[in-house]
Amino acid sequence: MNRIAGCLCAIALATSLQAFDTKWHMDATRIGMTQNGFSSDARLMTQFGNYITDFFSAADLQEAYKHIPGGAKAGWPTGLHGINIADTSRLHFDALTSQAQVEHQWATLEANTVAALKKWNKDPSVKPGYRGILVLTILGASLHAVQDFYSHSNWLKVAGAGAPIWFDVPAAQRQKLNVKTGWYPDGNVPGMLYHKDENKDSTGRPLNAAAFDAASRASVDWVKRIIAQAPEIPWATVKAWQPQPLQVAGPWLRNADATFVTTTSTLAGHWDGPTPVKNVFAVEAGRNKRMAGEALALSLNTYATNIAISSGATPTPFWVGFTVYHIERDLAKGLYLQNKKR
Repeated sequence: MNRIAGCLCAIALATSLQAFDTKWHMDATRIGMTQNGFSSDARLMTQFGNYITDFFSAADLQEAYKHIPGGAKAGWPTGLHGINIADTSRLHFDALTSQAQVEHQWATLEANTVAALKKWNKDPSVKPGYRGILVLTILGASLHAVQDFYSHSNWLKVAGAGAPIWFDVPAAQRQKLNVKTGWYPDGNVPGMLYHKDENKDSTGRPLNAAAFDAASRASVDWVKRIIAQAPEIPWATVKAWQPQPLQVAGPWLRNADATFVTTTSTLAGHWDGPTPVKNVFAVEAGRNKRMAGEALALSLNTYATNIAISSGATPTPFWVGFTVYHIERDLAKGLYLQNKKR
């Protein structure tokens, strides 16, 4: 196995992620994309972009990069090809301590998402065949932040009956709610709202079902809202998107990348907490993990081949939104991270 591909696996399993667990992000994204008329491939591409937002957000990823053999040549020591973990970490709606910060985060995320779509829709540097990947990755990464708001904030407790989504509540009414999100990393300062206390990330967490329901409705609304604000994007084409060339690239996305999502999150205990509502590979937990490991090995073989062909640039073409074009930089501009704006 290619050493860098193998390290992808090691890094994935070492990460400590602070988001809705993968099952819930994938399900909310599926609902958001399907109800807005996107094809199954476009939906899957968006789900993958949603997941690798988490993959590149882990606090211990920086240290792991230092130990990748030969990584310096490929740009790994400061993140895969220059990815700044602080940028992707801003896409989790964590550590917002006031209503004003939450309002700012929502407005800035919406503006950044629309601006990124418009930028990459016309940028001449985008290689043929990559434009659709970028559009869908931007949708997936922005949806990750949208969904995490409902898991990481006190919104469900202060917004009132029926769990309205953010945009359903007029701004003047929101100002009275004192919305905030759990601080990450966790701590023990009295009176502080921490991620460990507020997150609804997995089946066993309080209010998980209500948070997922709100996040799903919010995902449908977000995609519709963003489409309306970026009419110059050829949405009919994007909605019908398929990997090209289909016979070659289709299996890379549907098998290698989709399997990377389910296997790494399963092996890291990030699929759906310690007691998943449903395992991916087998009912019995031990067998589920063994099968996940076997399936991951197949994906990494594909990654090793592609990394060799691309001189270390990307495991498959569907990583390029982060690894080549750095959409995380566009989405993170002006967002808060632990009381600091980028």
